[in-house]
Amino acid sequence: MSKAQTSILISGAASGIGRATAICLAKEGVALTLFDRNASAMAEVESACRNRGAAVIASAGDASLDTDVAAAVSRAVKAHGFLSGVVAAAGIARKGDVTTLTDETWEITLAVNLTGPFLLARHAVPHLLRNPSSAFVAVSSDSGVRGSRGYAAYSASKHGVVGLIRCMALDHGPQGLRSNVVCPSFVDTPMADGLLKESGGGYDRAFYERRVPLGRFARPDEVADAIDHLLSPQAGYANGMVYMLDGGTTAGTFG
Repeated sequence: MSKAQTSILISGAASGIGRATAICLAKEGVALTLFDRNASAMAEVESACRNRGAAVIASAGDASLDTDVAAAVSRAVKAHGFLSGVVAAAGIARKGDVTTLTDETWEITLAVNLTGPFLLARHAVPHLLRNPSSAFVAVSSDSGVRGSRGYAAYSASKHGVVGLIRCMALDHGPQGLRSNVVCPSFVDTPMADGLLKESGGGYDRAFYERRVPLGRFARPDEVADAIDHLLSPQAGYANGMVYMLDGGTTAGTFG
């Protein structure tokens, strides 16, 4: 299936990795459905995608609410006629260990980061299976394959995303749907800025960059390129893959 015959829904499309992915795909002529709760920021992304020649619609809603997700999927199919790919990029990060996390913080973190991709899969997979070459890509984190001190809910939710995608690869691979997950470390996004502000204890950006073998954070467009590849026919045999996009931070002990 060529990019011109591709219809992709992106959650978390208003900023960060989701925004970068939308811009990346727009330049390739992909039909897009943008989904985010920040309607004003999403309108800017919609305009930027349209200026690059993409057929694009926006659907404002909460990635953790079943009704909003169902509506976004329905709008995508109605507008573009079909759905051939999904990018689950909506996410939040909240600080706290198991002794300090409130019920509310635990629940909202899992609702957005884990229930969100599940709901997208629930509503999108029946449509994806109607296409001979379809793909579902979720965004997890390096904290989805190892612990992250002080971020119990975030790490637990991102581990869950990895497990969810692996199960989807097994359940729906025989039907032609490829499911993969990208696990970035720090990326230059508003979320990363927020994490750095609340980290405290002298752990500034330079501290974290020194722990990356490549010596820097990822750019959003680099993550978008990886997602673009996993959606494409060039990744036609990638299924159940956990794509570590972390500059080498999980390769082993460094420094």
